[in-house]
Amino acid sequence: MGISYRCLVVLLALTCTAQTPICAMTCNIARAYRRESTVTMPIISRQRADLLFSREKTIQLFAFPRYRPVGCTWSLSRNGVILPLRTGTGAPELDQSLKVSIPTAGLAPGFYDLTVHVSNALHEAEEGKATFGWRITDMPIARTRPADFADFWRTAVQRVDATPLHADETLICTMADSEISQYNEAKASIPADMYPEGKRAGEVTVYKIHFDAPSGRRLTAWLAVPAGPGPFPGLAVFPGAGNAPLPMPVEHARHGYVSLILQIHGMDVDAAPEQYASAIPGYLRFLSSEYGERLEEDYYYDVILGCLQAIRYLASRPDVDAKRLAVAGASQGGMLSLITAALCPEVKAVVSNLCFYGYFPYRDYTAALNTAKSAGETNIPPVNLTDPRTRYQSYFDVMNFAPQVKGAVLMGACLCDTPSPITTVYAIYRNLGPGTHRILWSPGLNHDLVVAHERKAWQWLDAVCYQ
Repeated sequence: MGISYRCLVVLLALTCTAQTPICAMTCNIARAYRRESTVTMPIISRQRADLLFSREKTIQLFAFPRYRPVGCTWSLSRNGVILPLRTGTGAPELDQSLKVSIPTAGLAPGFYDLTVHVSNALHEAEEGKATFGWRITDMPIARTRPADFADFWRTAVQRVDATPLHADETLICTMADSEISQYNEAKASIPADMYPEGKRAGEVTVYKIHFDAPSGRRLTAWLAVPAGPGPFPGLAVFPGAGNAPLPMPVEHARHGYVSLILQIHGMDVDAAPEQYASAIPGYLRFLSSEYGERLEEDYYYDVILGCLQAIRYLASRPDVDAKRLAVAGASQGGMLSLITAALCPEVKAVVSNLCFYGYFPYRDYTAALNTAKSAGETNIPPVNLTDPRTRYQSYFDVMNFAPQVKGAVLMGACLCDTPSPITTVYAIYRNLGPGTHRILWSPGLNHDLVVAHERKAWQWLDAVCYQ
């Protein structure tokens, strides 16, 4: 049976930036589900399955190439740095793997990238990569939080509180359980039924909503409401980087949450792909040298305030229990989820996956080392808050929001993540304030969907909001 004609869904493919995550709870891609994987060559440890080491004198890793290996060379570098600190050779094992042995003597606490170059009888090049952690609880983290950080954002929150919602909603459709499953796979880039044990509603109703935000913006979002007696927990989902149509959060609603997914750029949620500008003036400006003079004029300042207004909208609904509010997102959405929770103490739970745009000094440090073709002498990036760009970025660094988060937090991390380097994600996690926090590690993956993570995330969220 096809998706009901009651559901006025434009069947559009999403044009998105490369490496945008596809995750069920943190979904943000309006396209058909693709059964791809970012694993190129499995590299495992028989000492530590999670590749997080702390006591070993020698770290042993095993690479499994596609073809019968003859041998390999390997290189080890700091996370995100190209030039290696160490090199060596590996030998084939009886199970056709290649064994790499790395002494830990002299290895500073932190994360390291391993590259394995395989040789075989046909002389065909084959390369594998892995990232592992060594004594990460001792990893030093540079501090970048300005003294007036909290005061600056407190003033911003006051702007949100002073902006009336003027909300409206338009009924779009009602979807039964089977229609939700079909929609997930056809138009939301997730498996049809990722976690059936956690479903609470056999039917959901979808609305398109609008509300006002500071700076004269009027924002649009999808809203999905589960059938049955409320009030329900409220869940705001924030999208990854880019500008494109958004999928309806119907999977979230059938798990028992009044769910909202926000178009942060002030555009419609289901316009034709060509209507979404690929280059948005000022977007991500704080990543470059072209940052502005006033923080309040930064594009992201208004994006963050729009996310806060989305929480106010959810809390205002009679079918939402304002004491059970949650936020979720991946990549950019993971960042916005943590920032929103930091500025909205009423948020009870946060699911932040593959969190992007954190620990800017480390990003700048590795970029500088790669430009200079240096391996570096330390894992600690230099910080100079008198430098205008560094100071500007510090007000948008999610790591500096982390200590203000009051709710419980579940983070997800891919060890081989290129857009969200694991050193930066872990620095954010380590900076979280007192509370119930947990991080789930996915070794061998790069900014990718992990079905096990999504199931665990639903179980965790239900334990916080429903028990």
